[in-house]
Amino acid sequence: MPIRERQKTRAVPCATRALLATAAVLLLAPLSAEAYVGPGAGFAFLSSFLVLLVAFISSVFSLVTFPLRYLYWAWKRRKVMTRARVSRMVILGLDGMDPQLCAKYMNEGKMPNLARLRDQGTFMPLQTTYPAISPVAWSSFQTGVNPGQHNIYDFLARDHKTYFPLLSSAEIQGPRRKLRLGKHVIPIGRPRTKLLRKSVPFWRYLGEVGVSCSVLRVPITFPPEKYHGLVLSGMCVPDLLGSQGTFSFYTTREQDSQKSPGGQRIQIEKTDDGFRSYVPGPDYEVRNGTASARVPFRVRANGKDNEAMIEIDGQRLNLKKGEYSGWTQLKFKVGPAIKVYGICR
Repeated sequence: MPIRERQKTRAVPCATRALLATAAVLLLAPLSAEAYVGPGAGFAFLSSFLVLLVAFISSVFSLVTFPLRYLYWAWKRRKVMTRARVSRMVILGLDGMDPQLCAKYMNEGKMPNLARLRDQGTFMPLQTTYPAISPVAWSSFQTGVNPGQHNIYDFLARDHKTYFPLLSSAEIQGPRRKLRLGKHVIPIGRPRTKLLRKSVPFWRYLGEVGVSCSVLRVPITFPPEKYHGLVLSGMCVPDLLGSQGTFSFYTTREQDSQKSPGGQRIQIEKTDDGFRSYVPGPDYEVRNGTASARVPFRVRANGKDNEAMIEIDGQRLNLKKGEYSGWTQLKFKVGPAIKVYGICR
């Protein structure tokens, strides 16, 4: 082997030893370095970790203490019921019924079932509110205070900034944060709802002492308040359009200058085998404004007299003349992978 090549071969181990020695010095005697890390990332990580930790601890605590809480409420209820003069009380309220006409018809035998309830329980007129409007009267019924205290004066209220009409019973707002992707606006979080009726309903007081109540279709109860019992909200629950109930008028006639007051006029298109149109849904935000969600449907004859077939949202329903169909669930697409569910009949 030439002398020059042997010298080159011997130089490789020397370079390797030099690199290893340098790495050892850096590892055994590291130099100090300083840097600044902003608090935002640390706070974000810490806050998200705390949220998960608190949620996990709350879930475990709720699961572990459920038997104790159940026994406590059972004991509390039994303690109250031992002093009660009645084991169960049912309040039946019929909105808009005249008590004088009701008493007259019961005495004449035209309302035997209500007369039987009157004889077994209590029937007497109650003083109404001023103004004598359903949401006002029902709010006073459940809270025991006048409109000046429960804050419900009518079906509608007004925006103090724009004077546009608003729902008097509930306030609905969109999520605080939104993500914009192309033409879409994706909400982050859930909409916020707030009950505008003030004061405390009597079933909350009963729940605090262990008496459970089932409140079925009582007006001005949306969104439901937390208490020891069950609630199925009734009148003044906003629909998907954010109103107290907007009707739809379907017609094959061309749109004219006259508008249907309080509702929507929707065109029906005639096809070779029937008709087609759509069910209007809620408005949702897009980058350039708002868009309306729709669920299309088709109606065609099914070969029977006074009957038809409707195809809507992947479902087929038989329609009979003079009869309502059953309740049907519809899905309105209001963004990428975002759907809002509603029911109609």
